[in-house]
Amino acid sequence: DVSTSMRAVDFAPPGGPRDRKSRIEGAKEVIASFIQQRQEDRLGLVVFAAEAFTQCPLTLDYAVVQGVLKSVRTGVIDDGTAIGNAIMVSVNRLRESEAKSKVVILLTDGDDNASKVAPEQAAEIAAEEGIHVFPILVGKGGLVPYPVGTNVFGQMQYRKVEIRTDPDLLKRIAQVADGKFYRAVDQRALEEDFQDILDHMEKTRLMDPGRFSRNTEVFQLALLPALLMVLLELALGWTRFRRFP
Repeated sequence: DVSTSMRAVDFAPPGGPRDRKSRIEGAKEVIASFIQQRQEDRLGLVVFAAEAFTQCPLTLDYAVVQGVLKSVRTGVIDDGTAIGNAIMVSVNRLRESEAKSKVVILLTDGDDNASKVAPEQAAEIAAEEGIHVFPILVGKGGLVPYPVGTNVFGQMQYRKVEIRTDPDLLKRIAQVADGKFYRAVDQRALEEDFQDILDHMEKTRLMDPGRFSRNTEVFQLALLPALLMVLLELALGWTRFRRFP
């Protein structure tokens, strides 16, 4: 979720302006750590606000995913929260995969208000494709500190703004798509949520030995008689059986 509400700074205990961390910053750090721990999982990245887009297709090149993640920021897509669209874009990326475990981790802080496909309907389509959806609601909701600009001394100023959430919607999505709902009020909780999701996932092997035959090279068996014939011809060339022009 890259809607502007992800700029709210309630994602870490505020001990002062320098200690505050926005939801998007905390989420990116946790996701980056998650990517760093992967070894044989194809990963992709879908970003959404009022629309949803594939930022990075499924890949095993984790350096590419990390690079794309670093560039993710709020305010580049029309503002809003299109949860249904985000699920559908993710499903379209996963439906052709042959992986045993196909998972969408839906990380959002808001209420759906811009989807062209109802989130519950998108969850049903995901379930039909064997795709599990694990929604994570980040932030506390309600009145939260939000950056509104800097003062004359260059210090960031905050004011309380109301951010609506809909945990019941995310719970229904998880139920329909055979996932699990999580709520993370700080970065540590989000890290634990990601780990719990991994515990639910089946490990998918990229190379299944049963799908491939083992080839044994036997060209040496044909090469040896041919070599013997050549040596025999050379030996006979020094006897009365040698050839004459």
